[in-house]
Amino acid sequence: MGKDKNSQTKEHKGGSNPQSFDRIVREVFAPIYPVIAQQIVAKTLTTSGRCLDAGCGTGALGRAIAAITDLHVTFFDQSSQMLDLAKKYADEENILHKSDFLEGDIHSVEMENDSVDIVISRGSSPFWDDWHRAYGEILRVLKVGGHAYIGGGFGTKELKEQITAHMSKDKPDWRDSFKDRIKAEREALPQIMEKLNPTSHTIIDDESGWWVLITK
Repeated sequence: MGKDKNSQTKEHKGGSNPQSFDRIVREVFAPIYPVIAQQIVAKTLTTSGRCLDAGCGTGALGRAIAAITDLHVTFFDQSSQMLDLAKKYADEENILHKSDFLEGDIHSVEMENDSVDIVISRGSSPFWDDWHRAYGEILRVLKVGGHAYIGGGFGTKELKEQITAHMSKDKPDWRDSFKDRIKAEREALPQIMEKLNPTSHTIIDDESGWWVLITK
């Protein structure tokens, strides 16, 4: 979805202040992304083709995937400021040659059907307004046999405990704005998957957090 005249004031539910969001990702959450990237590769065995990082923010997970695979990553977010930061870091990390950047709405992704091999997303899905439409778009752009890895895990139990302790110390209510949405999404997923009918889906729910792994 292209920019409109209201794009500068459009609410970005996942990170209303890009600079603050960026700082937290770099200073607190940074250790989780290489771990999660390795887990995604191990579970999907996807190392080449096209990857969509949906609701990418500053692109931390997509950049971690690009660093260890031959995947070409499309960094997708509704915030042009987030994408500017993602592009800056991709340039610094020498992955611009296998990156592109797309501003838009997860409920209407301007990509062709069956055009990507894997969709990844961490921490974005609780803020999606219509999960059925969003997951439907993810499945639409996936190739048959492609995978989606969506959720909010921390990589390991130890990393989850470390980050939770750090965030709670600075802001004890840091999860309040989205914990109910996380619960609602997880409760809605079985019915959503039944209606969308992918080839398979698996809920990963352990001490490191949760994900849904979908195969088209």
